[in-house]
Amino acid sequence: MKQCGSKAQSTTWPLAAAIAFVCGVAPASGQFLTEHNIQVHGFATQSFVYSSGNNYLGMDTSDGSAGWTEAAVNVNDQVTDKLRVGVQFHLTKLGAFGSNIPTVDWAMMDYSVAKWVGVRAGKVKLRWGLFNDTQDADPGYLWSLLPEPVYGVDIRATNLSQYGAELYGKVRLGDRLGSMEYSAYYGYYYYAADDGYVANFQQQGLVFNKPAMGKTPGFDFRWETPAKGLMVGGSLMMYNASGGLTNGTYCQPLAFWPTYYAQYNHKKFYAAWQYVKLVQYQTVTVDGTPPVTGASDTRTWFAMGAYRLTDKLRVGAYYTHYVVADSRDTTDPANFFNDVVVSGRYDINSHLYAKLEGHLINGNGVGFYALDNLNGLQPKTNVLVVKTGFTF
Repeated sequence: MKQCGSKAQSTTWPLAAAIAFVCGVAPASGQFLTEHNIQVHGFATQSFVYSSGNNYLGMDTSDGSAGWTEAAVNVNDQVTDKLRVGVQFHLTKLGAFGSNIPTVDWAMMDYSVAKWVGVRAGKVKLRWGLFNDTQDADPGYLWSLLPEPVYGVDIRATNLSQYGAELYGKVRLGDRLGSMEYSAYYGYYYYAADDGYVANFQQQGLVFNKPAMGKTPGFDFRWETPAKGLMVGGSLMMYNASGGLTNGTYCQPLAFWPTYYAQYNHKKFYAAWQYVKLVQYQTVTVDGTPPVTGASDTRTWFAMGAYRLTDKLRVGAYYTHYVVADSRDTTDPANFFNDVVVSGRYDINSHLYAKLEGHLINGNGVGFYALDNLNGLQPKTNVLVVKTGFTF
């Protein structure tokens, strides 16, 4: 996300930290549940990523990398029938991105007045599109990597949540019309200091002397249709940004980030589609020089499908298309990104699972960085992801 005015490292430490982080709280959960109305859940994952063509997502994947480690623990207390409070701590180490120290994904108070209206406040997840508010919960979905141009794991730390409030609810429309869920929110966010957004800024020669930030008003509506399993919806997030550079200022006026989506989930079959358009401007003022304004217009869509072969085994595939629509040459690999993905997940038991996923990527418009591709970028990249996970 983007107020004006105002080489991959060793994985031994983050993996050990992730295991200690999860296992250290798991034994305590039984005591919490017994003595209080508290629930404790979490997960840890370790991935091996290999690629041909280019290094991917800030990792040295051309040599094979175990540089992607994740772990999360969330604690929820149902204080009353209407009031819930909770927090999630998340550790992510993704090659050059993330940290070995857990950070707060979200921390909020949730007060449900009735089924049709409630309010959340604190550090609140942003409900935008199909997966933005669930992309930090790996055990909940089939894919190892969600579509990169929309839900990039390298920019998730910035996009996931905001400091503010959300009004939400679900309204029954009758048996013939289904129901409508809504979310409206307002707050502010900071660019994460250690994710791909900042790396992209640095590749442009922009170095912030303090975190850039902005406002994030927006809303989401999703209609659960009378057709069983079919949901359609749309979201609009608005955001701006400003920050001080080491040699000037950065300003992005309010941008509008709409998306439209549909999802079908019934019995063993799952399918989804999403379209995103983003037009944004930025003005950079370097000390002693006039302001320079740039603009970008990007379009993205993806379609995915999955099928549950057995109680333990799911398979699926998706296709992602991204293009810089206002570029002079949309055939330049730097201005597009297409990804054909095949994925499988096997649930070993209720706590352990494994994922295997292949990507055939054409173009390098997102997800690739000069910091680990010093000899330039190739137009095509093949990626293999092997992931194991533990959840409780």
